This record gives sequence, structure tokens and C-alpha cells, in this order.
Amino acid sequence: MSTMILAAGWAAVAVLGLGMLLTWADANPSNGVVDAVLDAGRWLATPFHDMFTRNDREEQLYINWTIAGAAYYLLARVLSWLARF
Repeated sequence: MSTMILAAGWAAVAVLGLGMLLTWADANPSNGVVDAVLDAGRWLATPFHDMFTRNDREEQLYINWTIAGAAYYLLARVLSWLARF
């Protein structure tokens, strides 16, 4: 069970990281795969939306999505540790 929790945390981090990479690379948002990754990333980052605001929208995305990734990773680690008991 704890391995599955940790895998879910890593999956969230991977989606957010890939979304940031696609944004940085100016990937075509009309592409189905790019759109799906960015939609999933936006959904995962919803609790952290506008945590920090910047004039540069990409910089704001990088900051908030990085915080979201760190939070999901830490939450997964804690829940994974607790599931071992």
C-alpha cells in the first residue's frame, strides 16, 4: 500500500514537471497530448493557484507548480510512512 501511495505522489510530480517542461519549450497547446498534460497539471495545481503572483505568467506557473509538486511529494512520503504501521 505504501508503495502505491508513493507512486501516486511521484506521478503527480511527473505530470507537473512535464507540464512545466512543455510550457518552457513552448509546446503547441492545441496538440492533444500537450493539452492533456497541461489540463492535468492545472487540476493538480488548483490548490496552489495564485499562491504567488508575478507579471510573467510562465514564471508564476513555474513557481506555483514547483510548490505543488513539492507538496504532493511530501504528502505522499508522509502517507506512505504512515501506511507502513
